[in-house]
Amino acid sequence: MTLPVLVNEASAVCAFVAAGLWLYSARVEVWADDQTGPRSDNMVILKEGRMYDVTGSAQAQSRWSAYAAIAAAIAALFQGLGLLIG
Repeated sequence: MTLPVLVNEASAVCAFVAAGLWLYSARVEVWADDQTGPRSDNMVILKEGRMYDVTGSAQAQSRWSAYAAIAAAIAALFQGLGLLIG
């Protein structure tokens, strides 16, 4: 197997990882089951009969989205490298 093929395969793997991470980031939810009501330091609402932490969910989604962006950037770097050496 040649180096350009390996680099392109690495790019594809990173792209799939990025897609999975972004999908997960869109679905992650933080529940505040131990809370009995809203607090002033975060936004907690009642959702589906449970306390849902809106602020915590947004923070978690942002963190997972950042991981996805890193994986996408690595995929782009591999793809560019593959074009340069191919």
